[in-house]
Amino acid sequence: MGEVDTATARSGSDANAKRVITVIGLVDVVGALAEDALGRDLYLFDDNKAGGSSGHGTSCLRTCADAEDLVVWEVMPLECEAFARIDDVLIDDKYAPYIDLESGVYDPSSVVYWAARILKPLPPEGVPYRLAFRMGSRPEPLIAEVSSLLVGTPEDEAGLPPEPGTEITETAPDAKPVPSAAAASKASASKKSSATSEADDVGSSKGARK
Repeated sequence: MGEVDTATARSGSDANAKRVITVIGLVDVVGALAEDALGRDLYLFDDNKAGGSSGHGTSCLRTCADAEDLVVWEVMPLECEAFARIDDVLIDDKYAPYIDLESGVYDPSSVVYWAARILKPLPPEGVPYRLAFRMGSRPEPLIAEVSSLLVGTPEDEAGLPPEPGTEITETAPDAKPVPSAAAASKASASKKSSATSEADDVGSSKGARK
């Protein structure tokens, strides 16, 4: 989990990853320094919303990731002239079997990134983490007040059997559709009602002729 050489580690991680998911931490540096906290000044986003990620624009992001994915964290100061970088990604050691965490710097800049390779399917409860940021001239990092999560991708329901009564059966192009039991019962009741009404009309007509 120490700092690694960016030229080899970053490109090598990308090359071996099944998918790269980028998490952006948008930070209001001026506001965070004024309040000495990140409670209202951190907004997290990732590029996997279509894959199930949620919590975009809040400080509590749920990023969906699978085994062999690479999750990369980067920071973007709200004020372009302000200094901010991610100092650490705080993850409990008990999740080490799931996450291989490293950091590096984009050459030839001094922009720091952190990356986590997902080693195996994530646990049902997810993997919580908190981001720590260096900002301005503050000597100590500011740490996100709430945890975000790396979570498994929602199960694909496409392979599940259809619910009873919703099955679709193939028929020949010129075949007439077969009504369901409920539709047949309803049609039968309608016919009986119609026949009863016609009988009543006939009886009424006979009575009138008398």
